[in-house]
Order: sequence, then structure tokens, then C-alpha cells
Amino acid sequence: MKLFAMITLLALAGLEGLPVDTKHYDYNCETRTGNYEGDIVLTERQGEIVISGRDPVVTDVDKWANNVVPYVIEAETLTSENAKLIREAMTKIEDESTVRFVPRKQDRDYLVISGETSGCWSTLGRNRGLNRMNISPSECMLEGAIVHQLLHVLGFGHVTNQQDRDYYLDIVWDNVRPEHAQSLKLHEGRILPNYGMPFDMESIMHFGQNHFSRDGADTIIPKNKDHTIGQRQTMSFKDVRKLNIMYPCGYC
Repeated sequence: MKLFAMITLLALAGLEGLPVDTKHYDYNCETRTGNYEGDIVLTERQGEIVISGRDPVVTDVDKWANNVVPYVIEAETLTSENAKLIREAMTKIEDESTVRFVPRKQDRDYLVISGETSGCWSTLGRNRGLNRMNISPSECMLEGAIVHQLLHVLGFGHVTNQQDRDYYLDIVWDNVRPEHAQSLKLHEGRILPNYGMPFDMESIMHFGQNHFSRDGADTIIPKNKDHTIGQRQTMSFKDVRKLNIMYPCGYC
């Protein structure tokens, strides 16, 4: 883990206005598969919870034991260069936390990372047995996009749907595709707690401003026009802080 002083300096400097790599990244790769909130694949149990009108809850039993995520990278769908970038994204998370990604041996619960041709998506938290994550090489093979999906695997939801978001964001419902209106529903507050910190405009777990758009027009507009949302470059200070609260060293 990097020195706490370095993290503190980042916080003081602020990460407002981190640019989105729109030249190479299309948010549609996170929405076209029709999963929960666009890019989260729910288990049968989690799906039943959603059908009942509640949110899937990530509790301590849904976190990865001892902060370790055993993984397999599918050689059939991902090249060695793809695998290298995925491991670099894992290292970004490891450098900021006590979480470790290790090649699977005989572990019961593990993550399989594939490179199917369409979409970026992942399961949420640790589920019994096989957990899945997909990074389309032609659409979302970017380090920040991979980090976004890995944080879902660790149990992070989307910041955009936190209970306090309406103080910071306006949703332009007329621009939202009807089939995705549910994807902008406010959480009950348990899937991604604030941990006592203010709303995080710079989180890598935000939707982009035109997520779920009918025609490319903005659907999510910051009330403070100086802010941008939806960056897929790096974890924010608050992302790192939340990760270390979720996976404290005491679990190591």
C-alpha cells in the first residue's frame, strides 16, 4: 500500500474534473447487454432480491476471504497483451489497498475473466463458486474500465445511484431509454455506503453524463457545472478510502 501521506496529498490536491477518455471509450459497452444497472450480472439470489423491489446487498459474507481474489484469465478469448493490461489494473488496486489478486489453484470461490466480443460486465461481490467478469477487447480494454469492473467484483455498486445523489446530480428522465429507467433508481443505501464521506463526484464508479441515453444527449447532469462525472482513468481518493474500509488489513 502506498504511504498514507501520499494519499493525503492527493486528497488535499483534489481530483475534481478528471477527464473522461471519450476518444477511446464508449459507455454503451457498459449498457448494451441489459444487465442490472447496465454492467452488473446478478446471481439468482440477487435477482430475486431485485424483483422484490430491494437492492442486492453486499455484506461481510459477500466479500472475498482474507482480501484475496483468485482469478483465471481465459486464454481462449484474451491475448497475452490483454492479460498484461488486466494484471496492471489489478496492480493499481493492490497498490492502494490490502486486496490481492492471485492466480487460482484449488480455490472454491474464484473469478474468471473473459473477453467476449460485446460488453463490459461483472458479477457483484464474492459469490459461491464461479464469478464472472468480461472485458471486450474491442470496446473496453482500458485500464480504468477494467478497474471499474474489478471494483464491482469486490462489491462496489455505482456511486450515481447513492441515496444522496439528488443533492449533486439532475437526472434528465426524458433523455433516458425507457428500458433503462430502473438503472437510475436510487439505492436503499446499503449497496455502497458513504462511510461518512461526502458524495464522490470523481469516483471511477460513476455513470457517464450520457449513460442510458436515447440519442446521445445528457442524462445525468452535475448541479455544479465545474464537475465532470464518469471518468475511467483511476480510483478517486474516496474510492480508495472506501475500498480500505471494506477490506481492512485486519482481514488479511
